[in-house]
Amino acid sequence: MITLLSDRFAPITSRFGFLEVPLEVAAAGLGVWRQQLHGRAKAEPVGGSLAEMLERLPPLTGGVRPRELLVGTVGDRWTAYFDCGFQGTDAVSTVGYLAEELKCQGLAIDSTPHTFGTGLETPGRYGAVQFELFGPLQTDFLNYVRTISAAHDGSRWSFEANGTVQAFEDPDRYEARRVRDKFTSEMLAEYAAELGVRPFDEDFYADQGILIESRQKVPRKGKSMSLADTQHYWGIVPGIADRVPG
Repeated sequence: MITLLSDRFAPITSRFGFLEVPLEVAAAGLGVWRQQLHGRAKAEPVGGSLAEMLERLPPLTGGVRPRELLVGTVGDRWTAYFDCGFQGTDAVSTVGYLAEELKCQGLAIDSTPHTFGTGLETPGRYGAVQFELFGPLQTDFLNYVRTISAAHDGSRWSFEANGTVQAFEDPDRYEARRVRDKFTSEMLAEYAAELGVRPFDEDFYADQGILIESRQKVPRKGKSMSLADTQHYWGIVPGIADRVPG
């Protein structure tokens, strides 16, 4: 299964997103929103490789996400979004909101290997491959344009496709016999590429980013863990996704 950096930074990179605006525009929009919600937000330019910038996000926290990372991409057309959530980046709510506010397209993706019951991880993760495209205008449901998902809900695999079918889609592949084959990480990468996004290609990310820190306290019973401890908690084994189909 294709994942970003072979899951070295999962769960941060299991789900993440993109906004079709330059880095500075995305940072300004996110900063204003966080100031409105929390009273203060600090924007700090960061640089280096994608891995080096992702290392600025831990500790990972539950209930709040006081650190969010925006990373520029080649050509400056799209900006990537990650956060410090203990359960993974909440790209859907942030990208969905900012796509409408900044009048741009937004994309949230999920590429999580299915390891539950395989013995590859303990206890194992429920797999998911999801593509969620947002636009600047209201649609039948919020500002979703198109959603495609093949995911395991803990009991079985299910496939869903809603919204406006995009010209680059291959609907014949949705007729695959196995649900998990109806929409794979390879298809996710192909669809994203049609939008000008190469989510799993490290070379797609520029060496500049902006870390947004807002005043959010971890709840008394909330979690705050290093990346290594978070991976141990969830049983994530970096690199194992390379051995998982889908």
